[in-house]
Amino acid sequence: MLRKTALLMLLVMFVAPYAFADEPTETAPAETTEAPAISQDEQPDELTLRENAVNEKAAELDALEEHLAERESRLVQQEKEFASRANALAAEGRKISGTNAVLLGRETQMTKRELDLKAREAELARREMAFAQESQKFTEASSALAGREADLAKREADLATRESELNAKISAKDAADKLTERESDLVKREAALTERENTASRLNALEAELTEKDTALKAREEAVTAREKSAEENENKLADSQKKLNDRESELARKDADLTARENELDGKNKKLAEDTSALTTRESALTNREAEASVKAAEVAEMETLIKELPAFDPNGSTEAAMILTYKIPAARRRELIAMQREAYSRYSSNRITQALESYSAAYEAEPTANYLAAYWAGLAAERLRNRRDEAIEWADRALAINPDYRPAQELKRRLEGASRNTNTQQRRRTR
Repeated sequence: MLRKTALLMLLVMFVAPYAFADEPTETAPAETTEAPAISQDEQPDELTLRENAVNEKAAELDALEEHLAERESRLVQQEKEFASRANALAAEGRKISGTNAVLLGRETQMTKRELDLKAREAELARREMAFAQESQKFTEASSALAGREADLAKREADLATRESELNAKISAKDAADKLTERESDLVKREAALTERENTASRLNALEAELTEKDTALKAREEAVTAREKSAEENENKLADSQKKLNDRESELARKDADLTARENELDGKNKKLAEDTSALTTRESALTNREAEASVKAAEVAEMETLIKELPAFDPNGSTEAAMILTYKIPAARRRELIAMQREAYSRYSSNRITQALESYSAAYEAEPTANYLAAYWAGLAAERLRNRRDEAIEWADRALAINPDYRPAQELKRRLEGASRNTNTQQRRRTR
């Protein structure tokens, strides 16, 4: 798109200025007053001829530019098709590489070729970018030249108008006046010719620049031809690789058919084996579950027997031992956890780590708040031993009694704490009096 826009701008800038020069209005200056003046049609206009030659040269360059653009477009299309075919071949190569290790090496070679092509494409893009920059510079220079040539054409038109006015005056005056006016007109025409000579020099510079552009376009055409040749060689190589891959794919397809037949046969055997294995797995799972249940029951019975041996008899409403947790109506595994937590908390309590013991008893109570009144009672004992925690100890006793109202240790703890609170209040009142 950028190239087409640049070409269109070049064409407009070359055609617009020269439209004014197609119909010259100047007349050739008279040589002397004695000889008759030579008409403008009879004099050869070298500047017009050179301008026409430049226009023809520009038209040829535009045609060459369009031809190169078509060839580049065709080459880009061929490169896109080549890239698509290369991608398809790469996909087929990756699919076949899973079944044969030999094709992996060939796929690596194809990948390397693709990288080479991408590098060449990057180089071409860089060169095209450089050409676009040069075209932009040429466009700017041409725009400036077109503006200057437009000014020149305007000045020439003004001179032609003034010349026609002077010719009208010459026809109405005397011969002497005509001689003076024609001499003055000759001076003006000489100035106009000088200006046109300057314009001719600028056109010479433009023609030289167009010649350089022609040389660059020829070099670019040679580069495009080389790229076409390289693309054709790569396409031939890819065709050979495609043929080899097709042959290899046919061989692999035959082997795949044989493997499919063997796989179907093995599937039948595996299906029967899976059915037998499923039946055995079901029976093994049932036996494993029964063994696990038996192990859990045996552990519960062993633990129960151990605790019973340690404590032959205890009262659930009066005992403060950990074995009393066995009377809770909760799962056996849960009872074992509470017993372990109770023993750990008692270990801290007996070693005079009261604050840590209170935290452990509290955690044991929170683990089973609807059944573990033993942990609540021991938490009350720990709070009683701490300073200024008597009200908290009464709350723990109330929690234990809320679960088992007949639990005598909690009842005794609450009476003792409430009595101590009353004594303390009495002493405080006496001190106040």
